Amino acid sequence: MSDLDQRYQAIVARLSADGLINEVFIFEKIEAIAREGHGDAALLAAVIHALGYGCAKDWSKALDWAAIVAERGVEAARAQLRFLADENGDDWRALASRVDVAAWTAARAGRSVNTRPEISMSDGFLDARCCEWLIARAAPLQVQSLVYDPITGRAAQADVRTNTCATFTILSLDLPTLLIRERIANTLQVPVEHLERVSVFRYTPGQEFASHVDYLTPSPQLNAEIAEVGQRPLTFLVYLNQAFEGGETHFLDIDKKFRGKTGDALFWRNTDDAGQPDLLTTHAGVAPTSGEKWLLSQFIRDKPQLLG
Repeated sequence: MSDLDQRYQAIVARLSADGLINEVFIFEKIEAIAREGHGDAALLAAVIHALGYGCAKDWSKALDWAAIVAERGVEAARAQLRFLADENGDDWRALASRVDVAAWTAARAGRSVNTRPEISMSDGFLDARCCEWLIARAAPLQVQSLVYDPITGRAAQADVRTNTCATFTILSLDLPTLLIRERIANTLQVPVEHLERVSVFRYTPGQEFASHVDYLTPSPQLNAEIAEVGQRPLTFLVYLNQAFEGGETHFLDIDKKFRGKTGDALFWRNTDDAGQPDLLTTHAGVAPTSGEKWLLSQFIRDKPQLLG
């Protein structure tokens, strides 16, 4: 392994560890390694600039880095630029210049489908290309889904949830996914910094996420976390495909089921106007009876989250 690879892998190890990270330190080290010609570091530099991780968020610099690493022959960067510009050329700087960040991140229209709890849908929130991209990115990252343990405050396996899940960290994020996150934030009119990590769920026949709530239930175990990193007032889902039977999102207390077509979004408030949990938001991810169900899931807090 070269010295450059060793330095890059040392940063990867830091980012993979479960603990506080000096974001400015990471940014400076990755920029330096990228400028010395390391392809993976340059691709990570693009993500870092798009996130504002240890630096000011700057989509122009993010796309510049994507073009640089595409010129170095990294196929992942080339695929992202072609996808974002919706062109098949190989002039990477030209493709980067034609990515319309404002159009990608613009808010989409929603419509109310229930008053209490407050539930809405956005038809065609993502087009089929975006849905296919997310499924392809998430498929190899699928692991057993976990649930939030109210005692320990950590994720844990439970019988209530049998589907699989891919949760994107700074090491697995890409520019299309980050632009979709910004579209979600703008649609909900919340700061993108309030979004937790984005996940993509996969359900096969019989797999479900039984009765649960998405808000954090105030308790001696969770009050400190709520005070520090916030409550979850909003949930945003996008149906990434429709080639399955069943698989609805079932709000149990009002006995209403919702299911979108490919690219449709379903979103709701988990708390009332006073910020208290809305008990009527208890819901379940119903198991598909045939086919596979793919779903993007995004939780939103009322305070900024750690990036990455």
